[in-house]
Order: sequence, then C-alpha cells, then structure tokens
Amino acid sequence: MIRDYVEADRAAVNAVALAAFAQYAGDYEDWPTFSAGIARMADLAADGDLLVAERGGVVAGAVVHVGPGRPRSAIYPDDWSVIRMLVVDPAARGGGIGRALVAATLERARRAGAPAVGLHTSPIMATALRLYESIGFVREHDLPPIRGVPYARYMLPAADIDAALVKLGMASGTPVAA
Repeated sequence: MIRDYVEADRAAVNAVALAAFAQYAGDYEDWPTFSAGIARMADLAADGDLLVAERGGVVAGAVVHVGPGRPRSAIYPDDWSVIRMLVVDPAARGGGIGRALVAATLERARRAGAPAVGLHTSPIMATALRLYESIGFVREHDLPPIRGVPYARYMLPAADIDAALVKLGMASGTPVAA
C-alpha cells in the first residue's frame, strides 16, 4: 500500500533509507557524513510529498515527489516535478515496491500539471537506473559527482507519463494485478 507520510513514520523511513543506501558505503567519499544525511530522509517531507510503501503494516520503502514551485535543487527547472530518494528496504526488494512508488510520484506529477519529471541518479544504482530507463526517462546530461560518485540528470516529458504508468503496471491510477 502506498500512502502519505505521517510523522509517526519518521524513524522507519529514516531506517529504510539508510538500509537502502548501505550497499554503496564503499562508493561514496566520507560515507559517515553522507549517510548521516541519508538517515534524515523524513526531513524531505517539509518541501515535498513524502510517500511511504507499507507491506504487512511495516514501512518497506519511500520516495519524495517535489511538485512544481516547491523548493528544489537548482539542477531542475522550477515548473518540473522531481523524484527524490527512491528507497526500498533490501529485504523487500523485488516485490514491486519501487515500481509502485515511482508510479505514485508520476501520478502526482500528472495531477500537478508539470511539463516534465526529473530525477538524478548514478550508474552505481543500476537497478533503479534500469527501472527509470525502462519506463522512458532519458539521460539529459552529467552532473558534478556527489562525494566522488558520478551522477546524471534524467527527464520524462509529461506527454510520456501515461505510457510510463502502463509500463509500471498502472493504468488510470489503478494498480494492475501483480
């Protein structure tokens, strides 16, 4: 089940984010400082729509949709929607949680009337990158490395959101049986 974040989710969301990024500890320079930021994912609810995936009553993943006009990194135009910090508990991976969270952000972007959806990711995040590219996100350009890790900006035009939702197993906002 995908739902809006509530303050009672704070510790669980932060723990899932840290667990999801733990596999990259050896890739980032100054992992202790970087991971301290990751472990505050719930703080992103102040400037975006933090969505939570719950499975069996337990938080199993989360993502943030930053709608047009909301505070965001200067790497994105102000009128875009932005997907931030897609995280899935390593123990829950492979069950469609990431796909459902991305679909929920795309639905929000469509409702917000954003002309495009942007995100940034790294080649080290191969599973997420494959997902984004498989639904139509296109790599636009490289970004400066983050703590020694290469990143690039990706974009999906609003006109391609419906096709992306179909590829994710969603149609007209209704989950397709998995």
